[in-house]
Amino acid sequence: MVHLKKAVSVILVFVMLFSFNTFAAKEEKAVENPAEYMQLLWDEGHNAISSDVVVRILNRVQKILSRFSGKEEYIRSFNISLDSFSEGVFGYIAENSGFDIGEILVNLPDINIPANRIVDAFSIDTTAFREEMYIKKAESEAKGDGTTAMICHFLGVYFSIIEECYVYGQLADEADVYEVFIEFRYKDGSTETISPGIFVNTVTGECTSRDNSGIIGSGFNFSLSNMVLYATVDCWMRNFGFCVLYDVLANAIPFVYNYDTKRFHFEYDGLSWMIQIWKGNYFVANGGEVGIYCRTPDKKGTFYGCVDDSRMLPMTMEISHGDKVLVKKDRELHWWINGFNMSGKLYEPESLTMKFSIEMPDSEMLKAFTESMDKYDDVSYTVEKLTVNVIW
Repeated sequence: MVHLKKAVSVILVFVMLFSFNTFAAKEEKAVENPAEYMQLLWDEGHNAISSDVVVRILNRVQKILSRFSGKEEYIRSFNISLDSFSEGVFGYIAENSGFDIGEILVNLPDINIPANRIVDAFSIDTTAFREEMYIKKAESEAKGDGTTAMICHFLGVYFSIIEECYVYGQLADEADVYEVFIEFRYKDGSTETISPGIFVNTVTGECTSRDNSGIIGSGFNFSLSNMVLYATVDCWMRNFGFCVLYDVLANAIPFVYNYDTKRFHFEYDGLSWMIQIWKGNYFVANGGEVGIYCRTPDKKGTFYGCVDDSRMLPMTMEISHGDKVLVKKDRELHWWINGFNMSGKLYEPESLTMKFSIEMPDSEMLKAFTESMDKYDDVSYTVEKLTVNVIW
């Protein structure tokens, strides 16, 4: 189930916060002077992709899938509906970011079209197939084979032919906290309710999980009050470390990522360390990151592992555009402090100011880190006891 949540999270989190920015265009201004236009981008940013554009793209995908159905007139069989609680949450996000997630969800393409073609071609009994997949899922989980269990669960759900998907909130045991559920109704008339692991505190506005894995196992929580997505300490990305290739691949996707980054390398306590920082655009959000990584000195290349709990450090972070604070993260013991703000506007990375602090365990690491920053002219810092306060 955990692996299924991770798989689903790749879809839902991207839909909720990051999807389709590939098609976003910078807001056009009636200016003749290129310098003036660049100044406008610096000062005002450009519009992030709107949910209307996303819906139009989804509708085009639906038309393509409809042709694949092989029917002259296609009747949509996969529908998503929301209760008043879900509509309220998505409405709040739309009001404060201009991005209507609810509208996007109910316009997702009909995923049943390919599934129906396969079911018909091989005469699959969807009920029996689902039961068989769930038995194999349980057997795989008992063996500790989470990957196979995830695949079996996915196949069982997908080839059951989902006709209705109902997203709703229900008051949890804790006061003012709602748990989100998804109810599926299948082609054979049976239903299944899944908890994706989303808990919404209606007082604080925090959307979190109960196991520190992030909503839907995505590795990220979301603050409704601040419109900020941020990583949990135990996010699944922690297993993959970081290397230059990740940045290369990210920047190879046009209009999706647009950020600046710096890497600070130094030696301390018998290990090679890298503290990397980022600021810029992340799909439909502005944000920044500070990550702490290390490895043994004998390792070569650019790959570093994420530090373990014993090497995490207290950090703060703030991202602003002029006088407007977009992201503010208070002091937290972490290995990767970050925040991504949905505000309807995307600002040039160079126009963003990052401020962050790291409290070092001793003067030796403090000295090693500050010396690694001295080669950058656009990075300044001050030191207060063992805390380094950095401005970039």
